[in-house]
Amino acid sequence: MIRRREFIAGLGAAAWPLAARAQRDDRVRTLLLQILRLKAETTAEMIRQFFGETEGHIRWTTELPWSAGTLDQRKFDGLRLLRQVPAITELAQLDSTGKEQLGVSRLARDVVGSQIDFSHEPKFADTVAKKVYYNPVYFRRESEPYMTLALAGTRRDAGVSVAEVNLKAIWNAVLQMKVGEHSVAYIVDAEGRVVVHPDASFQSDFSNLAQVQAARTVGSGAAAVEGARDIRGREVPSAYAAITPLGWFVLVEQPADEANAPAR
Repeated sequence: MIRRREFIAGLGAAAWPLAARAQRDDRVRTLLLQILRLKAETTAEMIRQFFGETEGHIRWTTELPWSAGTLDQRKFDGLRLLRQVPAITELAQLDSTGKEQLGVSRLARDVVGSQIDFSHEPKFADTVAKKVYYNPVYFRRESEPYMTLALAGTRRDAGVSVAEVNLKAIWNAVLQMKVGEHSVAYIVDAEGRVVVHPDASFQSDFSNLAQVQAARTVGSGAAAVEGARDIRGREVPSAYAAITPLGWFVLVEQPADEANAPAR
């Protein structure tokens, strides 16, 4: 018969590999969550920097008060902006009453003194109230993502500059980001609606996902989320980071079966 001490020792020897494997699995899972969080933070910072630099360039066009004598200088500043910032395809300059006085574009003829009244539209009214305006993303030619970005001058008589910004470069950076073969990176807005996702069929509401709810609840910063499920219902280690001041969140996910593969 096996002695009691030998039996207990045998159980301990058998349990040790299981405990060691559990510890290893925990370390691998912790490392993966750190990587996902770092990817989310890096992507969010890249987008924040893109918009920050773009706003800085546009702001130069809001320095002058509106008068007949400043029109040539404003047109020069607008054309220079298009040369310096390839992502900006059009710039409209509205006077203090919301009427368009100047428009320069890569895609159409320049316009001077159209007097089109935008005073009741958000890109003027909201910009005057908040000094900056971001409209929802829209698509041109059913493929290229754009956003209207408007800035008000520090003086009321400087009016508002309204730029149409092509987001294709940063969209591609998000869609091409990978952590493993089947990971996914995407962006949702403040309500949890999809802004960009690798699968175009998922242009929908993701607000019920646990990881999106966690991001919206916190509202800022970055964190990892365990035990979440993706839109297909698969378990996914996930991480998110806020994209201020847009109110967006970038999320990075990897299917659990792929994430656990290295630990097997």
